[in-house]
This record gives sequence, structure tokens and C-alpha cells, in this order.
Amino acid sequence: MTETERARTRRRRARLSPLTVIGELLLVAGLGVLGYIVWQPWHTGVTVTAQQQELSAADSAEWEANAKPLQTEGVPVPEKPEAAEVFAVLHAPAFGTTYANRIGETTDWWTVLNLDEKGIGHYETTQLPGEVGNFALAGHRSGPLINSFREVMNLRVGDPLFIETADGWYTYRFRSIEYVLPNETDVLNPFPRLEGEPGVDQILTLTTCHPKWAGSDERAIAYSVFEGFQARADGPPAELLELNPALKGTAS
Repeated sequence: MTETERARTRRRRARLSPLTVIGELLLVAGLGVLGYIVWQPWHTGVTVTAQQQELSAADSAEWEANAKPLQTEGVPVPEKPEAAEVFAVLHAPAFGTTYANRIGETTDWWTVLNLDEKGIGHYETTQLPGEVGNFALAGHRSGPLINSFREVMNLRVGDPLFIETADGWYTYRFRSIEYVLPNETDVLNPFPRLEGEPGVDQILTLTTCHPKWAGSDERAIAYSVFEGFQARADGPPAELLELNPALKGTAS
């Protein structure tokens, strides 16, 4: 190549316009956004779901290995957990046949709600399973990392939800759902806006953002009522095993 040809090549390279640069940057950014849109539901719907099932099964196996005779008659109450400690697992077949998600103490985003190995948080000021009052939980419905309550709208009246702890399984029956503003915190009261007997009933309340995929202007509140308890020594409830046959291989 002659000196003249090299000079012409350099001039051609120098003619890259600002619009061309902007266009290329927008193209790269668009590909990045598209990649995220594809990755995010795959991550939360496949990877995290499988991880939660694996971790929940490990928790169950550990509780089974360390099981002790119950020290109380009637329905036991777990000891108050430490902040961010995993102390229970939610089994909700309405969210997916094999759905299982660990529950940590507190609703802090950075130590519980945003962690894919946890994802559901217990409101510290509310009751625990087995106590009269309101056992209230929070979880994301849409988000980049974990969407524990994404399918809350799948619940139908009478659907069972199972809370597994070291002591056994607490069965609740879904009753109703409502939509409230974020400042309507009375849904966390010992007896929320639900027909029943205050001071007698045990309530499970799930709280999550609404609408799905479109921000958090409101909250969806799903209420269930306690039905019964089954000790770990008796294995998982038959209804849970029927709805989630995959658990039969781990049942004692």
C-alpha cells in the first residue's frame, strides 16, 4: 500500500460520525436490555425455584435428623428466631406443584427478601405459627432476583398452605385476598380485616406488591386460617404428599 493509499484509509476511518457512535451504543444497550429480559424470568423461575427446593429439602432433612419429642401438648410454637435466621418453609401447591420457599426472620430486603436462598420474611411484630393471632409474611411478586409470591393470584378459596418447621407442619386454608395501600398496616394486626374470632383464630397473612410486574402502588394481602398441625414424627400431611408427590421420596 502506497503512502497516498494509507492516508486515504486514515481519513476514511476518521470520518466516523457522532450519530454512528450513538447508534452503535444504542444497539449494544438494546442487546443488553433484551438479554436481561430473557435472563430475569429464567433466573427467578428456574434457577431460584430449583435452589429453593434443594435448600428446603436440606432443611427438612436436618430437622428430621435432629427431631426431638414435642415438649408441649397441643400445637407447638417455634422459639423466636434470630434476625435473618431461616426457621420455616412455605409449601404452597397453588404456586406450583413442587413449590417450597424458605422463610427468614424479618422483612429486611438485604438479609432476607432479596436473597435467593431466602426470599420470604416474617414480620417480627406479628405472631409465630401455633400462636393465636396473625403470622404475617412478606415476599416479592416481581423483581430481578427472587419472586416468592409471584403466583399469589393462583390461590382459590380452600386451597391449603403448609408451614414446615423443625416441629412439623402447620396447615392453613386460604380464605380471601384484598388490595390495600402501602400505608394500611392494620393488615399486620393480631386480628386483621377478616371474619372470625379475635383471640381464638390463627391467621396466616401473605403480603406482596400489586400489580404484578408494574410497580408497588398497592399491596395484595392474602389471608388463610389455621386448620391443624401434624408433628414431624408423623411425616408430612397426606394432602401435601398428594399435591406434591415429589415429597414422597423424602417422607419418613
